[in-house]
Amino acid sequence: MTRETLSIAANQDDGPLEFKALQGLPGLEQLAVEWLALAESLPALRFMHLPQWYRAYLASCKSDPDQIWFVAARRGSHLIAVFPLQFQNYHLRSLHPCLLGTIDDGELQLSDFVFAQTDDNRHLLHELARWLRSQDLLSWDELRLRKVPEDSAIAFSARSSLPRGALALRYDGSAYFDTSRDYDHATHAMAGTFKRNLRRLSRRAEETAPLHHRTYRPDGETAGAFDVFIDIEASGWKGSGGTASAIRCQPAMLAFYRELVREFAPSGACVVNLLWHGDEPVAGQFCLQIGRTLNILKIGFSNAHAGFAPGNLLLDRVIRQACDDAQIDTVSLANEPLWARNFKPLITGVWSYNAPNWSLRGLLVHSALLIKRFRDKAVLPVIAPPDRQEKH
Repeated sequence: MTRETLSIAANQDDGPLEFKALQGLPGLEQLAVEWLALAESLPALRFMHLPQWYRAYLASCKSDPDQIWFVAARRGSHLIAVFPLQFQNYHLRSLHPCLLGTIDDGELQLSDFVFAQTDDNRHLLHELARWLRSQDLLSWDELRLRKVPEDSAIAFSARSSLPRGALALRYDGSAYFDTSRDYDHATHAMAGTFKRNLRRLSRRAEETAPLHHRTYRPDGETAGAFDVFIDIEASGWKGSGGTASAIRCQPAMLAFYRELVREFAPSGACVVNLLWHGDEPVAGQFCLQIGRTLNILKIGFSNAHAGFAPGNLLLDRVIRQACDDAQIDTVSLANEPLWARNFKPLITGVWSYNAPNWSLRGLLVHSALLIKRFRDKAVLPVIAPPDRQEKH
């Protein structure tokens, strides 16, 4: 594929809607100023709405940048939506399907498109699918949108007008705490025995050295604290002596997080929380505070200090701090980690949406994947009927 763009008009009740596809980092930079203004106008702004998030990903070389496209939607001269898309790697026996969808990477824990959840935009997902089926620049078999929270712009539009022939499947959950009030409100579902155990572990730790939690936010402090954090994360089973899954052990992942620090630290949005046991760091969190939500994207703890559960003690302190901070209404864990279940967080459903291209190959791929998904899932998907007005 060449670095070219394509525009096709689609008709909407509200007037003409124009889509334009731009490729890779050059495409992102063409949109960056307008995109940032659009994102910052959203009442429910999240990290996956911001161009800085995708710029960091592209700069890290975690993926082939030529496989990533940004589709811009305009009404007249106004940018009203950005759809970050990626050609995803997927193997299904001998079919080798060509899947186009949200950026599919383990570190990008949630996905969304960038547009306001207004009545004017309620059909945008349907219109995007219709445009993708009619254009001939991007060749694809199935549209595959993964890790989509149920309070996202994608889910909002899907509830109004799911693309024809599409299916929706519950994928996972996204855990969070409501910290808009006091600590007791934020942890009302947490068992009393677990709260008492946290206090007991804290006392045990402080028998040998004081515990203190510090938040690093200014630009210079954040970069130094990030280096401490990645040392903590690599200190145990995730390090080079274990699974080698720690940030420090994977150059592309390390580059991604360093780019996030570079992109978000100057504005104060990049936050590192560290728990210290005396002079030794024993647990850490890498976070982005976007709007009134503190997003905990990565955690680590010292394996040598696992006996007093420093990761749990740090999360408890961060929840308390957020309840006292008038600028933070939500602490989000992004996904639904097993280690946090004793905290009894609130859960937002996370979904995947899959729609076929109206080609013979697209329908074959979609049908094969549908069978596989039925086998893999215990719940039935929601399926939208075919659109007789679209080309098959």
